[in-house]
Amino acid sequence: MQKWIMLMMLVALQGCSSNDQVNAFDDSLYSGKPVDSLTANEAPKTEKEAITRGDKALANKKMDLALYEYIRSLEFDDLEYADKTLITIGDIHQARGNVPLAEKSYLRAVEENPNNVTALENLGVLYSRNGNLPDGQVYFYRAINADQIRLKQNEPFARHKESITVEQVEALKLDPQSPLHAYIGLGILADVNQEGELAQEYYKKALAIDPFSTLAKLNLGYSYYMQGNDKQALFYTKQVVALQPQNKRATNNLALIYIRQGQVTNALNVFMRVMPDYEALNNVGYLLMLNQHQEESVPYFKRAIDKNPSYYPLANDNLSRALSEIRAKNPT
Repeated sequence: MQKWIMLMMLVALQGCSSNDQVNAFDDSLYSGKPVDSLTANEAPKTEKEAITRGDKALANKKMDLALYEYIRSLEFDDLEYADKTLITIGDIHQARGNVPLAEKSYLRAVEENPNNVTALENLGVLYSRNGNLPDGQVYFYRAINADQIRLKQNEPFARHKESITVEQVEALKLDPQSPLHAYIGLGILADVNQEGELAQEYYKKALAIDPFSTLAKLNLGYSYYMQGNDKQALFYTKQVVALQPQNKRATNNLALIYIRQGQVTNALNVFMRVMPDYEALNNVGYLLMLNQHQEESVPYFKRAIDKNPSYYPLANDNLSRALSEIRAKNPT
């Protein structure tokens, strides 16, 4: 009888162990179809096997299965790739627009490896895009500092964040693996704070990492535009338009520069290459109005309406606004 009781206890313990293994799946990082529908295969035996399965599922665009396998890879002891896996999990959530889970995944990656440059940079991008500029800035600083450690530089970057100088940024070491988006992000934040020269140095560093980065060129061109340096603004903005003719922001920026230079025909031609004529005419009128040239904007709005009266109420609204501003400037 005693042996029978011991045997039953062993069976019960084995059953509990099996249930614990199922429950070990960390669903706090998961969002997708029920995991029960993803568990047909035998459980992976190693971290690498689970990651390989996740990579295969990701390549086949089976996102729920990829998440499931990557998360299962985190269940093993003595993890070797946890921080990288958590970044991939975060990237999947980010692509799906699930910001809370993306944030949670990246933060856990930083817990696993406080000097993981990519995780720190991704958090900077995530916070900045969602309006949390202070935290975005902090993580961009941390990403660059971690990169300097990787490059065997001993002097910490941004120790006193309120006093970053152009010379400090200029002295930073780089290679092609350095955090491109951290430099661009800090450049944008410097421009927001009207620190044009500092912003431009960040963008130049980004271009040293990737000379073909249209995002760095676009922001550098706009930074020069805001400082009134139309020559440099044109130089970089034209490059982006040449590489990406459908880039709306680049097209608008180029037209803005031409408008300020009084080259209205050039601005119109820029828009005409990528949009219908009535939309191009309206856009030129709108930029003229923004630049306090309300009288000059009126003919462009009228031409836009003539080109497409039924489909273009926006031009009517802009025309009314321009006429109202003209009356306000010239009261009778």
